[in-house]
Amino acid sequence: MSTLFIADLHLSENHPKITDAFFSFLDTKTKNIDALYILGDLFEVWIGDDEHTSLMDNIAQKMRDYSVNNDIPIFYIHGNRDFMIGKRYATQSTMQLLPEHHEIDLYGKKVLLMHGDTLCLADKNYQKMRKVIRNPFLQSIFNLLPLRFRKKMGWKIRTASQSKKRYKNSNMMGVTQAEVERLLLKHGCQTLIHGHTHQVAEHQFERDNKSYQRFDVGDWFNSYSYLEADKNSLKLHIKTIAL
Repeated sequence: MSTLFIADLHLSENHPKITDAFFSFLDTKTKNIDALYILGDLFEVWIGDDEHTSLMDNIAQKMRDYSVNNDIPIFYIHGNRDFMIGKRYATQSTMQLLPEHHEIDLYGKKVLLMHGDTLCLADKNYQKMRKVIRNPFLQSIFNLLPLRFRKKMGWKIRTASQSKKRYKNSNMMGVTQAEVERLLLKHGCQTLIHGHTHQVAEHQFERDNKSYQRFDVGDWFNSYSYLEADKNSLKLHIKTIAL
């Protein structure tokens, strides 16, 4: 039996091949699977559960079929692009929403899960913005706005974010090691699994005579990646997407 971890698919109508790859992934990963964890940014942008598109409904139905027909639970941690996903869509797609920092028992190993955006402390402008847009009160106000206005605002924010990202150096987009260590010590874990940086890799380090590991599960653009864990190992897989 194994557990799967993915993140940063950024699904949208503009990239149907990524959706096809996700559906193919679900079709082939149905046997001996204990659970699927999606660590944020499943969608490129999310402006509210009251929006209905064929893409959103098709993905929800696909995940529901995967979960119900194969008895595989799907767990979800919000990303920085789709943190507005709410209970309505979670129920529609059978996803179980998790807090932004979540500990699990992974075959006897205590593991910390997160999206990963809070690890990038060098990106000070984003961290300031995050405190504002993730405020529950402001989110509730945003949800009261007309859907058409929210869609326009959501795509403007997305476009601005992509433009700024091109000018950020790798150090700013990468994680802050001190924050990694702080969170692992706080949660009493020696393994961290996350997404967000789109830099698929396994990192190992030592602290106080103990071994620690961090897995970045990568994104789903030119290739897709996922982490597979069983009672013996944690292994990153990278596959090519046919564009």
